[in-house]
Amino acid sequence: MTRIIGISSGKGGVGKTTVTANLALSLQRLGKKVLMIDCNMSTPHLSYYLGVNNYNHTLNEVMSGKVKPNNAMYNYDGVRFIPASLNLRDLMGMDLRKFKKTISELADPKKFDFVLLDSAPGLGRESICVLNAADEILFVSTPYIPMMNDVIRSVSILKQMGRKKVGIVLNMVTGEGHELMDRTVEEVLNIPIVGLIPYDRNMPKSLVLGIPMLNYDSMSASSVNFMKMAANLSGEEYNAPGKLDRFANRMKNRIMELTTGGIDIPQSKAFVEREMVIQEGQERELLTRTKT
Repeated sequence: MTRIIGISSGKGGVGKTTVTANLALSLQRLGKKVLMIDCNMSTPHLSYYLGVNNYNHTLNEVMSGKVKPNNAMYNYDGVRFIPASLNLRDLMGMDLRKFKKTISELADPKKFDFVLLDSAPGLGRESICVLNAADEILFVSTPYIPMMNDVIRSVSILKQMGRKKVGIVLNMVTGEGHELMDRTVEEVLNIPIVGLIPYDRNMPKSLVLGIPMLNYDSMSASSVNFMKMAANLSGEEYNAPGKLDRFANRMKNRIMELTTGGIDIPQSKAFVEREMVIQEGQERELLTRTKT
């Protein structure tokens, strides 16, 4: 049976899409067949995080019946994914009542062990659709009280949809005194922590490059913990690299940074505009609507 897991958050900016992409890759490395879907149709981000710009069809077209699901699936490093459209016109007339049926049809147990739904943040229509369509929910949060309040509100909505397996992923954890401790989070929310991802200063670099952290640095503390979370969810065994191996890897990366000068992004308007246009063949809605 395919496990449909919604990756949700009460607030944006807590790393929900980062968790989706890296968890999918981690599960694949443990031998699982995975499909990830960008369900944030109003502000899609998954394709940016994967550095992918060569797709022609999207979830929007699948839901509208314009294309078959297989035509909107693409391969990324052994994981299948379905992007959402960047074209604002594709939001018009979309019937979200078809969302759950569309997801259930995609969750073919012969093809996938896991389907990960990258939700929109908050409690809008798109995020409610994910809460309703998924069998399990992973709430992504940082370890601060305001974010806990957001999770509590989301859980209260979720209870109205029937019994679902729920867990929380604490992201960008530093372990410093100004953060809530993991045991405190579990006591307050009364849901288990299934993943604890430490703050990683290289995470923004991986985002800029369009390379998920697991591929950017597979031995980083965050990558190791993504793999531990995947093993926890799947029941598969994972042998984490030893401290000596991880130390050697950090030194290698540090030397590389010193010798290459790190990552410097060009600041020209042309470069930024070009990078903003990720879906090939679509109109540059955000850049040209006001000019036409």
